[in-house]
Amino acid sequence: MKRKSGFLTFCFAFCPGAGQMYQGYMKRGTSLLVLFMLIIMAGVLLNLTPLGLFSLVVWMYSFFDTFNIRSRAIAGEAVPEDAWLVDPESLAGGNWKRLVEKRHRVLGIALIAVGVYALYANFIAPALWGLVYTFGLTWLGTLLSSLTTTIVAVVLIGFGVFLMKGTETKASGQEEDYVAFRGADDVQEENKHE
Repeated sequence: MKRKSGFLTFCFAFCPGAGQMYQGYMKRGTSLLVLFMLIIMAGVLLNLTPLGLFSLVVWMYSFFDTFNIRSRAIAGEAVPEDAWLVDPESLAGGNWKRLVEKRHRVLGIALIAVGVYALYANFIAPALWGLVYTFGLTWLGTLLSSLTTTIVAVVLIGFGVFLMKGTETKASGQEEDYVAFRGADDVQEENKHE
């Protein structure tokens, strides 16, 4: 493996994942970059500024991991294998086509939700903000300011209730479809009484 420039390694290390990519670890670098961006996006969408602290953890890990990879390569030590931080195949059980076929409704709902949000953010919200400024509707402004966070919170609560309700139904509402083994002695006694 060709030795990489120390200065360029230092420069790329400031962008999460870029230092790993420069060292030739594309999967690892892409994973770190996507994780960093997802944390920031979730923090902005949910209006949870403290969530941004986790992006700092990812940034620091990425920064020092870049130099760890470089120092191991220079020392001639065994460098780690390039792999995803979260393996996509393990999430789907190794069969993406089957996962999509089984969960096509969930995927459809997610795509519709993203589309509705895009329409809201680009067309509906600006029109409603225009009404707020034109007619001084402070209640509408307050509603619009917290709408995204409120919707996400309601969806998360609803999903949690759905999961809890599903486990209760399975635990209490369904009969077991097997008979426990009672032992050979019990079966013989039962046959004697018949």
